[in-house]
Amino acid sequence: MQAIKSYKPFVAGLTGFIFWLVTCPQLWGQDNQKRFLTKEEYSLWSKLVARKLSNNGDWASYLLLYESKKDTLFVKSTKNNVTYYFPNAKDGEFNGESEFACIARDTLLLQNLSTGNLNKTPNVYDFAFSSNEHFLAVLIKQAQEKYTLEIKDATGKVQERISDVSQWYFEPKHTGVVYATASGENHSIGFINLENPIIKKMILSDSKSDFQSLIWKNNTIAFLQNTKDNLLLLHYNIKKDRLRKFDPISQKGFPLDMKISAELYNSLMVSDDGNRIFFWLKENEERLHTIDPDAVQIWNTQDRLLFDHKKYIGEISLLDKMAVWSLKENKFLQITDRQLPRGFLTADYTHALIYDPIAYEPQNNFEGPFDLYIVDLQTGKRKCILEQYTSDQIPIPSTDGNYLSYAKEGHWWIYDIKKDTHTHITLESSESFFKENQDMPVEASPYGIGGWTADGSIILYDKYDLWQIPWDGSVKKRLTHGREIQKTYRIKDFSEFRLNDIEAKKATLDLNSGFILETKDKKTGASGFSKWTLSGGISDMVWENKKISQLSKARNVDSYMYIEQSYELSPRLMMYDGRPKQIVETNKQQQHFYWGKAEAIEYTACGKNLQGILYYPAGYNKETKYPMIVHIYERQFQYFNDYENPSLYSSDGFNTSHFTQQGYFVLLPDMGFEIGNLADSTKKSVLAAVDIVLKKASIDPKKVGLNGHSFGGYETDLIITQTDRFATAVSGAAWTDLISSYLYVGGTFKRPDFYRAEHDQLRIGKSLFEDTESYLKNSPVLQAANVTTPLLGWTGEDDRHIHSLQSMEFYMALRRLGKTHTLLVYPEEGHNLEQRKNQKDLTKRIGQWFDYYLKNGKQQQWMKNNFK
Repeated sequence: MQAIKSYKPFVAGLTGFIFWLVTCPQLWGQDNQKRFLTKEEYSLWSKLVARKLSNNGDWASYLLLYESKKDTLFVKSTKNNVTYYFPNAKDGEFNGESEFACIARDTLLLQNLSTGNLNKTPNVYDFAFSSNEHFLAVLIKQAQEKYTLEIKDATGKVQERISDVSQWYFEPKHTGVVYATASGENHSIGFINLENPIIKKMILSDSKSDFQSLIWKNNTIAFLQNTKDNLLLLHYNIKKDRLRKFDPISQKGFPLDMKISAELYNSLMVSDDGNRIFFWLKENEERLHTIDPDAVQIWNTQDRLLFDHKKYIGEISLLDKMAVWSLKENKFLQITDRQLPRGFLTADYTHALIYDPIAYEPQNNFEGPFDLYIVDLQTGKRKCILEQYTSDQIPIPSTDGNYLSYAKEGHWWIYDIKKDTHTHITLESSESFFKENQDMPVEASPYGIGGWTADGSIILYDKYDLWQIPWDGSVKKRLTHGREIQKTYRIKDFSEFRLNDIEAKKATLDLNSGFILETKDKKTGASGFSKWTLSGGISDMVWENKKISQLSKARNVDSYMYIEQSYELSPRLMMYDGRPKQIVETNKQQQHFYWGKAEAIEYTACGKNLQGILYYPAGYNKETKYPMIVHIYERQFQYFNDYENPSLYSSDGFNTSHFTQQGYFVLLPDMGFEIGNLADSTKKSVLAAVDIVLKKASIDPKKVGLNGHSFGGYETDLIITQTDRFATAVSGAAWTDLISSYLYVGGTFKRPDFYRAEHDQLRIGKSLFEDTESYLKNSPVLQAANVTTPLLGWTGEDDRHIHSLQSMEFYMALRRLGKTHTLLVYPEEGHNLEQRKNQKDLTKRIGQWFDYYLKNGKQQQWMKNNFK
């Protein structure tokens, strides 16, 4: 395949059709003529996803997603217009600057970026390039879930071929691959070191037992062997060419009522020095009894967890337990147990932190407090270091393994593991490191941690800035000065994706080298990224009145890839290597159509300064009076610079660009909540925003509608019980009865929904029995007699997140009261509509409903009573 230049029709099917439309102005008429977009043309739009930069930044890969599902992966030169495309591929890998590979369906596509030659290999399941860029490892499908592993050199010649591969694991730095084979009753395990030349080594062969859970880290390979009687844990030292076995039957201290777990989701872990292998223990089947669905259910109010939780999720105390095998001493230690079943490790793998997440159940929050214990993995001794820990920020180990940071009562603390001391490091600080203006009745969450430095400090965040604080808390140094200019700085982590949350992060921050910061102005929506150095402080690299996102870095050079967008600017893939440079512009066809614009608004409600977004209709004419839809949730100004493709396929039936194309203003106001008084505060917030925009734009005050989904649906139903200002309303999957919803078992996590009202979105702050009056006055169903607004409601029949019966209750109340209300119930759907036919149907009906009440449109047959 030859290299393809941009500005030529180069993608078959829909992608090529779009390119043709964009590059042929005569199809649209004159360049400067615009027209209104039709619903049928929505399919021309694509969504952009940034993928990868090559090591030296010469090539970029990106994905375009289409409603037609004809998604296409692209690779484009950052130096010129050479572009390659791969229909049906989602992601891929660069091999230096010379090659790119990806899998489209089950075919491996190997693109030579220099010559343009394309090589195809069918029936491929997985692949990886070696870190030295000399080899390509490919797993080709065989029958019966087996694979052939081929190692190819730079010329495409096969250097090694291993058949009947059943398991494999690429060393994280891609220096090699460990694999297991199964041929008949014979099983083997070996590895290939992808050096030049290749080194192949068998670890075990002709075994009657198969292997699984392979892992390779530094000089250590570990895996499990399924013997007839039990699972064995094996360790192989590459450097010493030594194999050791951990046999539970003969190992001293191994619990008799447990065995090594074979669950694939519980992967093995290896310490950096290779001395400790971490694995998992499973309870005996007798203890893991399943609940008989035909037996009587016993629900006891003093049970720590609900019966439903035990039935569908299981008992936490019986989950797999973490254990460690220390090779030098050939010592076994069980780390977590039935009393303390969860835990995580310090970065040096010398200690574990363990706890019981349900220690104080039953309680009324989503997650309760717990006591945190530290375990010395050498001696096995454990000690409680935190009692009744309540923050939603799990304690964070330092990158050297010596310290633990944790949040407590609005302050940060450091626990010194060696000294067994606790230090309050934010004592007497002038700034808060915890969320300001907390509007939920819960303990304020911390802004977070930027990381740990090599010279003995922690980087903490306040609302805007970074603070360097040594572990003894002696000095507090502000590294940035964003508060004065309303800029928020956060460290961008370019480290590789972590496979689990058990192992601590090990990357330290180098203050001398500096780091990249993602930068935002939450008041204006502007964003970008900057470089911070110890000597020079902040240096802006990119700063735009746009949304800057999906930032990534080339491995070998200071080149960066990112996406920029605004509501009026379709996402563009950008490159920064000293200056910003456009790589790809999406949806060029937009220039031929009228498009809306987004405008920031400010207003005051409930004693708070608030913001919102006003979207203008496409082709706005100030001489025309337009209808407006107010779409509500919580704080929505964060979406100010988000581009939204026009679409008929939304899980909640509402797409801003669709409605601006249909001649509506759309308003997204922020809410100022009052604890225990959402009925009044949501009404005041919305009406204050509406009053502001009625003074700014040509909007018909009698043609304003209200729309919301989930919590927004609850707000919608609540507001129309408090005011008749809205001509109509649409409410989806809403709470309506705070009493019945309070006494409900959450469908996802099988926990009581007490927390939703006492500590979460519903913001009552007290139990139903402490403040019954607030539950009554903030329940739309109990205020239904006040409703005069025609309401369209919708719900998924199978919704258990907010039970569909909540919508049914409001329907029955409005029916009994003789109000104007239609409820749509979608079978086999949950909280969000997933089936495309239903998404389109809901979008259509919401549009028809608003058209009838806000545009004097036709009343559809389905809106009429006695509809059949």
